[in-house]
Amino acid sequence: MAETNPKLQAMHPRADVPQWARELIDLYESNASSQFIIYGNVNDRMVLPASPMRLGSLRDFLLDVLMPRFDVVLSYDIGNGIRVEKGGEIFSQWPYLKENAQLPKIPLLAVETLTRYFRYCANLARLKQNSIQVGCFINNADLLAPAIQGMLAYDLNSLASLIREWSNDSALISHSLATFLIVENLNDLHPLIVNNARAAQIKIALPSPGELTSAFSVIGPSYPTALGEYQDRLDLLASQLSGASLSMVESTLRTKEHRKEKIVSEDVVKLKKQLVEKDCNGLIEFVESRRTLSDLAGLDKVKAWLRQDIELWRKNDIQALPKGYLFCGPVGTGKTFLVECLAGEAGVPVVRMKNFRDKWVGSSEGNLEKIFRLIKALGRCYVFIDEADQALGRRQSASDDSGISGRLYSMMAEEMGSSTNRGKVIWVLASSRPDLIEVDLKRPGRVDIKVPIFPTTTPRESFDLIRNLSQRCGVAIDETSFDGLQSHIPTLLTPGAAEAVASKIYRRVRTCGESPVAALTTCLADYQNPVPRLIMDLQIKLAVQEASDLDFVPAEFRQYAGG
Repeated sequence: MAETNPKLQAMHPRADVPQWARELIDLYESNASSQFIIYGNVNDRMVLPASPMRLGSLRDFLLDVLMPRFDVVLSYDIGNGIRVEKGGEIFSQWPYLKENAQLPKIPLLAVETLTRYFRYCANLARLKQNSIQVGCFINNADLLAPAIQGMLAYDLNSLASLIREWSNDSALISHSLATFLIVENLNDLHPLIVNNARAAQIKIALPSPGELTSAFSVIGPSYPTALGEYQDRLDLLASQLSGASLSMVESTLRTKEHRKEKIVSEDVVKLKKQLVEKDCNGLIEFVESRRTLSDLAGLDKVKAWLRQDIELWRKNDIQALPKGYLFCGPVGTGKTFLVECLAGEAGVPVVRMKNFRDKWVGSSEGNLEKIFRLIKALGRCYVFIDEADQALGRRQSASDDSGISGRLYSMMAEEMGSSTNRGKVIWVLASSRPDLIEVDLKRPGRVDIKVPIFPTTTPRESFDLIRNLSQRCGVAIDETSFDGLQSHIPTLLTPGAAEAVASKIYRRVRTCGESPVAALTTCLADYQNPVPRLIMDLQIKLAVQEASDLDFVPAEFRQYAGG
């Protein structure tokens, strides 16, 4: 027969706590775990389900919501050392304090002291002299036990081993002890702790629209001017600002209220972009575009396919919706431009992942964690990765990168393949060297549709491309001039190269006084393709062989198929 669980009902039993807190309570009260690594959006404000409801920090949530019944609650961080958050009178009865009035601040000594107190309380309970319910949370645990590996890091490994022991020592886990390690990114924490099977990993996501609505209902009366237009539509504002942290939203409301400015619907998209990009410290940016797929010349079959997918998404018919696209083709063919047109057409956020790699150990992985949290919070979005062959990492790391590339590859593969993302996140990769992207990352189930983009195949296509781009510069080239120029017009012209030609035409018209046709004739006379022919042919061949559907490939290039 199972023994009576002393932890039963030790934590807050309310049903109105968030999902992550309910999961934590169940694990603790069922005796499944007593150590919790709380990660993710840990530095944000959150609603405390008290009476009356108010906003507070994670520290407030732990003390006031999860551990109001604990006898002693301690905390530690490398700045403040050990602090008694609750139960100072009980803690002061510890004989150790009579001999050591000053609690140590140095990490290893502090962890040893905490361990000593936990064992003291466990021994009292075993001797049935007293039962002290103890909680302890470690702030910024990654600064205490960072993800630095190596046999020579004796003090660090000793410290990590002691923290791990808090959840593995039979004397401690039989006692009413709960420890919380608070860290923003799991990858920043020592692997000995992260990989501990007895430590539960509890993720705090960015606030959902429902959580933002609850927060607005709490703080709304303090910002009557800022929320003026949304006072009766707080749920709408919350939905529009999903993906932003509550701290950033509240800071914006304070500023708006101080300036006596209202948040108006026309500004919400811009506001959300600013909040999210600031939260992510430049790791991502929103792709904003007034262009649509109608602005894209040619690629009729590709545009039709993309529009079909967009319509399926709008109808929430996700069964045939791809998890990802790969846009591939020679340099300068307009892969990024295609994404901009897609952004304007789709009507959902398009997020560009910027350079998240860092020189510090664990920082690149931590940056990627932040990006993933944001993506999940945004709901429906496209995630654009340019130069994907360089950004996505390799299954096998190079000898000089400390294994970073392999770890990034593993994280990307897991996230891109997640079944929970279908219908919520569509990955868009762009590369002129798709052969350098790991096969596992571009297989169906991660990247379902591979779209090749090619340079022009005929002089007419090249002429129309130059003429169209010149028109955008305000230079009109007579369409009837094609016949006289046909023999001089190059093929295999990319939009990038054509834009350079259009720029030269504009320059000659403005500086030399030439007619547009004369300027075009001069530019074509000394034209040289900026991409060497061998490289162009190789990249065309790679794009053809990557294509998920040969309907995307012009007849002129199908000779490369299957090679």
